[in-house]
Amino acid sequence: MHHAKLTNCDETHDLSGADDWRKRIAQSARSTVGRILCATILCGVACGCGGGGSGGNTLPPPTSATLLAVTNATTGTIDMLTIDTTTGAPTPIAGNPLPDGPMPAAISIDPQKRFLYVASTLGEVRGYIIDPSTLNLSAVAGSPFSTGAQSVAIAIDPSGQFVLTANGSANTVSVFEIGSNGALTEVTGSPFAAGTAPSAIIVAAGQYVYAANTAGRSVSAYSMDTTSGALTPVPGSPFPTPGLPNGLVVDPAGKHVYTTESQPDELSGFSINATTGALTVIPGSPFAASYAIRSPVMDAAGQRLHTANGTDVDCFLVNGSSAALTEIGLSPTNGRAVALALDGPDKFLYALDNVDNQVEVFSIGGGGALTLIAGSPFALFPGASSQDLGPNAISVQH
Repeated sequence: MHHAKLTNCDETHDLSGADDWRKRIAQSARSTVGRILCATILCGVACGCGGGGSGGNTLPPPTSATLLAVTNATTGTIDMLTIDTTTGAPTPIAGNPLPDGPMPAAISIDPQKRFLYVASTLGEVRGYIIDPSTLNLSAVAGSPFSTGAQSVAIAIDPSGQFVLTANGSANTVSVFEIGSNGALTEVTGSPFAAGTAPSAIIVAAGQYVYAANTAGRSVSAYSMDTTSGALTPVPGSPFPTPGLPNGLVVDPAGKHVYTTESQPDELSGFSINATTGALTVIPGSPFAASYAIRSPVMDAAGQRLHTANGTDVDCFLVNGSSAALTEIGLSPTNGRAVALALDGPDKFLYALDNVDNQVEVFSIGGGGALTLIAGSPFALFPGASSQDLGPNAISVQH
């Protein structure tokens, strides 16, 4: 499963608002750091926030639940919800929200659903073990792990071996190997050089890695050594984009990569060379967008690409032959859409609402059409709408 993190969502940000966004997070986070650190210490004394301690030799098995996780930047907490794979409805776990730490920017869950990782603009990755029964989180040994720079995006490769971060302030990409207990070890050669202000990162088919360089107006491409985790720039990298790229998505076949961009509002599309990982512009690219867009996702059939525009979901039709995009209109959320995540196997799309602290849920129908499900929107937890949470990133793991 691909993360965008996002799920720039992985969550990502266009250059024009990046400084203000970071300042807002920093200001709100400073006021809560003391409280968060205190909560974290108490949590450690109480054996790991309710379950799944990391001190033992045997890890719990992975959970069978389909998971949805959200970072709350203002309070430094994580929301954990389970997804009903029949209806798509998310339900917060008992005790939600859970303690995390200051200045979270992106979140990702490993494919085996044993571990959860949060990238922070504080310059670190925080790692957690997921208790398979309660879904509570406990810090993995050695967490947090330093990236040495403001980390604004995170991805985990499809095999679950490596965690990667885009470090916007340092113009680098960090790669960490995931240990058997979830602890991270930075791989030899990391951090690796990227373009200017990388803000999104994604792994395609486990072999190629792409980072969107916002200020550099380009995409850095790497070949990943699937044994060591080392990254090697592919021929021709970085590849220019006409706008400021802020998000990335790879199609389900692993043949094309798309960037959402600002200044102007558009998407660029590239074909991936299967042998080298090099990118070639898709004919007709860039493709115009009517709104400021980010956090792209593509349905499991590769029929439509969806983006968040701050209010609704902007939908684009994917040409099955040329891979070109055509904007086909909005799917209203009846709320806000600042970041998207996808449950491909069960055909549901999740839009994070950072105003009312909730998630809007769409079912994906024939041809990739979106329909709000019954009961949408869903609160991150009871009473969430009245709190100042600052949710900013979302991740789903089937």
